[in-house]
Amino acid sequence: MLSPYLILALASFTRAISVPHFSSSGFSHSTEGYSAGRHATCITGLVPVTITTTNSRLALSEPANQTVVTEIIQELTQTNSTIAARSILGPAVVTGTYQIEATLCIPADTALGANVQTVQVLTYGIGLDKSYWDLAPGNSHVDAAAAVGYATLAYNRLGVGQSDHPDPIQVVQCPADVEILHGLVQILRAGKLGSRSFKYVIGVGQSYGSIVQLAQNAKYPQDVDAAVLTSFTSNVQSLPYTVLANNPAIANINSPSRFGNLPNAYLVHDTAISVQLPFFRYPYFDQNIFDAVYTAKQTYTLGQQFTLPSIFTPAPAFTGPIDVVVGQHDFPFCFGECNASVDQAAATRTVLYPAAGTGSQSYIVPNVGHFFNAHYGAQQAFTQINNFLRKNNF
Repeated sequence: MLSPYLILALASFTRAISVPHFSSSGFSHSTEGYSAGRHATCITGLVPVTITTTNSRLALSEPANQTVVTEIIQELTQTNSTIAARSILGPAVVTGTYQIEATLCIPADTALGANVQTVQVLTYGIGLDKSYWDLAPGNSHVDAAAAVGYATLAYNRLGVGQSDHPDPIQVVQCPADVEILHGLVQILRAGKLGSRSFKYVIGVGQSYGSIVQLAQNAKYPQDVDAAVLTSFTSNVQSLPYTVLANNPAIANINSPSRFGNLPNAYLVHDTAISVQLPFFRYPYFDQNIFDAVYTAKQTYTLGQQFTLPSIFTPAPAFTGPIDVVVGQHDFPFCFGECNASVDQAAATRTVLYPAAGTGSQSYIVPNVGHFFNAHYGAQQAFTQINNFLRKNNF
């Protein structure tokens, strides 16, 4: 059962309104609404993004059943695994125009909305969708940003939500995710979305979305003016354990009413335990929020599982400021305790962003897990991120 907060948020978002300060230009099939706490007015629709990406040609066929998927995951995570090396046959250039579902939000306050100069581009992690950024009043990054004058663009990656769902092995790979993000930033920079021009573009990632953000900073260091990397550090030793905890399940078998038309290489986290174990820390979250996140779980692909290492690379040419924000009890990037022995968030800058600006910061959010937007302590993280941006004059 959905929480009353989520029901209120969904109802308010779909209500037809007149959105000030911007238009539906650049969107098709657009709808208008509010953010969860009504601090932002928003337009949601499909945005065509043209990309050329160098993917990997994978010697994989569509898995016949769940047994095959489970065996593949076992091989990917085992010690001295060779399945990726054996399966990657070489590069494969993929070119196409894909419809990407996106939500552009502007502060609802008249003065703030008219004068907004900075937009945050929000990229979530594996198994989520863009609703992670706007869960409920008090658990909304979008609201917190709008309340202090920032616009946001949250989008569903390729293969998620109402975005296009191409081949989950050969097309929906990690390099393609990087190019989609790059393409959206270029559209924003050109003022082709919502009839708005922004002076500054900030890249904000979460978990796998932070890895995509890192890869964008490495390949396109001029794309964004600053980067905020949340639910992320440079320590990836526990990622294989996270994948095993997720127990990747064939989406069309696990949730046939939602994903019954998708090929077997589209996957989801199996059960509520598969989400709580690596991503939430009891008793620091509202059960209703947890239930809403689990109910809204989304797809990822075998192609992404095989190509993640190809985009995890330092960004030595990126000179903007970065902010690394991670929950104290983050499991995927800290084994459940980010304060153990060394500050994992602070160490990330040195390892991955050696030329980052002097205004860079880091923060370990107390008493939250990996999905900290969905915990009681979310506001602490939102405040720190907004203060970081302000101190760097965005």
